[in-house]
Amino acid sequence: MMELSLRMKQVADMVEPCETVADIGCDHGYISIYLIQQGIAAKALAMDVRKGPLSRAKQHISQNHLEDRIQCRLSDGLEQLQYGEADTILISGMGGPLMIEILKRGASKLKGTETLVLQPQSDIPSVRRYLHKIGYGIPEEQMLLEDGKYYVVIKAKNEEDTSWNNVEYQYGRCLLQQRSSVLWQFLKREEQQMNQLMKQLNVQQTEKAQERVQELRRQQAWNQEAQGYYEA
Repeated sequence: MMELSLRMKQVADMVEPCETVADIGCDHGYISIYLIQQGIAAKALAMDVRKGPLSRAKQHISQNHLEDRIQCRLSDGLEQLQYGEADTILISGMGGPLMIEILKRGASKLKGTETLVLQPQSDIPSVRRYLHKIGYGIPEEQMLLEDGKYYVVIKAKNEEDTSWNNVEYQYGRCLLQQRSSVLWQFLKREEQQMNQLMKQLNVQQTEKAQERVQELRRQQAWNQEAQGYYEA
């Protein structure tokens, strides 16, 4: 049975039972293998833009005797995915801007996809905003801490969602409403880091430093509002 890191297992566990999952940027194919072995997906499409990782994915799939259930494809994003071919698309381990670009370029493929599972490494608020822009709601998020790094996993469904405020886009409405203990740790650490940075910037008299101070004050206000969810 395939063993996954804490981050990868959280990503896999956000996938709902489905017929076909498309694992975009599959790397070594571990998540695709896990999803088949656990009976979460009947079939998987392991897709990557790089030949090296895809070759290793093929080896791992063969070692687990799953060639009839997992198909490997060399693909730039969703390029080689056919419309309606996957009911779930999984994208993890890449920056938010690249993730958004993949979704933009593959917009025609998304219309046949009910669920997205995304684990952006950066610019998470932008990913949340873009999902709403293209008609996906966000019914679930999870946050975890592994090896000193915080990770957010987003489940998006092809359904309307109510408008969110800036704080909810910044930290995730679901995480705030469930009072995630990991998010609380993140908020306190972020608060401390911002306070330290503010002290350093206040010593400087440059225009650039003062602009950064204004940005930090806005972020500090959002952080405090987010902490308020835990006091309600």
